[in-house]
Amino acid sequence: MNPKVKGLLSNLMDRFIFFDKFCQIIVNRAQRRRIIDYYSKYKNIHPTVKLGDVTMDGDADNIIIGKGTYINSGQIFTGKKAKIRIGKYCAIGFNVHIKARTHDPYNATPTEERPYNIRIERDIIIGDYVWIGDNVFINAGVKIGDNSIVGANAVVVHDIPPNTIVGGVPARILKTKYGENKENE
Repeated sequence: MNPKVKGLLSNLMDRFIFFDKFCQIIVNRAQRRRIIDYYSKYKNIHPTVKLGDVTMDGDADNIIIGKGTYINSGQIFTGKKAKIRIGKYCAIGFNVHIKARTHDPYNATPTEERPYNIRIERDIIIGDYVWIGDNVFINAGVKIGDNSIVGANAVVVHDIPPNTIVGGVPARILKTKYGENKENE
């Protein structure tokens, strides 16, 4: 095999998520090539990221996931302009929805003059070492600070400062991670 081609394939295989499992199951070269083509579009996902049953939609260049992050299941939806950045060493629970796009609530009904594809797109930034519980919804335009915890079933519609614990619908600060209790204020 040509050394350049061999080096390129070796580099691609190192970057794929769960590629070793696919190789054990799929022996057909054509099928393997389709898998390589599919996963190579997510080049901004660090090779150490572990993904469970996660659906990703939108521009692949707009999904950035840092080293050592684990996502159990859920949806990650970007827009054509909006990006989702998930920091390093984050733990994200089951059924978490991270959506950087949404429909305009004032123009939700399609008409002939206004098609249904009117979208609001805003970046979502999740810092490093963030822990997100199960069944959480993260709305477009939200920034979650480093070392924060988002409790299960929360709906995050506003920014979360670093080192805080939030929960509820909508999510609000319950505590800082250094002992300051916000609930009694």
